[in-house]
Amino acid sequence: MLDVKLRYGKGHITLKIPEQNLAEVVQPRKQDASKDISGVVRRALETPIGLTLTEAITNHRVCVLIEDGTRAEPHEVLIEELARHLGAAKELTFIITTGSHKVDSPRNRQITKAIQSSCQRHNLHHYQIRVHDALNSPCTTVGTTSRGTVVNVNNFALDHDAFVIAADMKNHYFAGYSNAIKNFLPGICDYTTIETNHSLALEPNSTFGRHPLHPNPLRRTNPCAEDMLEATHIILGERPAFLLATITSEPYILWAASGNLAQVTAEGIERIDKAASFYVTPTDHIIVSPGGLPQDESLYNAQRGLELVKHAVRDKGEILFLAECPKGAAPTPKARKFFYDYLTKPLPSILPSIREKYVLYSHKAGKFAELIQRVRKIWICSTLSAQQVEAVHLSPTSTPQKIVDDWIRTNPDAQILAFDEANKIAVYRAGDN
Repeated sequence: MLDVKLRYGKGHITLKIPEQNLAEVVQPRKQDASKDISGVVRRALETPIGLTLTEAITNHRVCVLIEDGTRAEPHEVLIEELARHLGAAKELTFIITTGSHKVDSPRNRQITKAIQSSCQRHNLHHYQIRVHDALNSPCTTVGTTSRGTVVNVNNFALDHDAFVIAADMKNHYFAGYSNAIKNFLPGICDYTTIETNHSLALEPNSTFGRHPLHPNPLRRTNPCAEDMLEATHIILGERPAFLLATITSEPYILWAASGNLAQVTAEGIERIDKAASFYVTPTDHIIVSPGGLPQDESLYNAQRGLELVKHAVRDKGEILFLAECPKGAAPTPKARKFFYDYLTKPLPSILPSIREKYVLYSHKAGKFAELIQRVRKIWICSTLSAQQVEAVHLSPTSTPQKIVDDWIRTNPDAQILAFDEANKIAVYRAGDN
């Protein structure tokens, strides 16, 4: 009997699975991982690729883009290590790139304090901090992409000579990869711009493992990510953009690099594919943990993990989903309305209604509905009420071990795949390119 320990909220759930029934436990690979996050980041800043931080910022008004509190990354370390090198800037504007996420959150307040502390520690006096608000921040139209996305950008990001971006990278279920490009769109764009771009998430090629900056030309088609990249070029114009990128898996850092935005992003994508891409033979039973907080703070957040590993379960199979969801079904009223409430509708009607009239957040409901219809059952262990769970066609359980035991009792030869940190990995069927 093997103990399989999977992240759940701030802690873990341990399931006992007979060795002969456990096909594999999948989580980001830890090769070359280090707990010295500061040291790895510092060395990355000392050996930039294609563009130095000094070249980008000296005597310039600099906009520094920092990811928001929904990202599981070492914000404080990234801010501190960047602050060591920002003294040559004429002035600094830090923007926390929330996109359409909640603006006033405890973690965003912590990130704001971390910026203040680092600026004070390194005698950076001419700075301001803004938290982007897609609904209320003043924005200016700077252009339109070839796919018709009108690019409306936070005014505080525009009046600058250069950009510095801190971005933790991982797989993303429709943008291909979380990367620095997402700090521009959706990061500092208004609600309308984000909504138009995210409608492209419904396109079949808007999926993980595909991005216009992918080193493999065969994997560069992704309509949603292509639109994001085009918008980024429109926002930047001729201004330099220096990137500090990392790949982390708490408490480890797997990789860091700095320098030219496109070059570093391409290298990061290649590293993610090596660290977090898995090819498996699908089974009838899978167990999925998004990775604990903040990845499972709501059903809305946690669902990404299911999308990234969905190819591992056979049609009519079953999923056991371990997602605490302490913040409920969704982080904001709009997300609840257009994600959770959409899922309460009859399943066959959901995707057609979304395609007929797309609204932001509804793509998640559409993708979730497709998966729910494909499998026999999705069990979820969470703090959501049974009524909340059943309303969206899921099955609640407070005893996940019993679900596993029942699978094996029904089929003693059952093979079970378990996924931890599912929000950071990408699963493909064995034989896929």
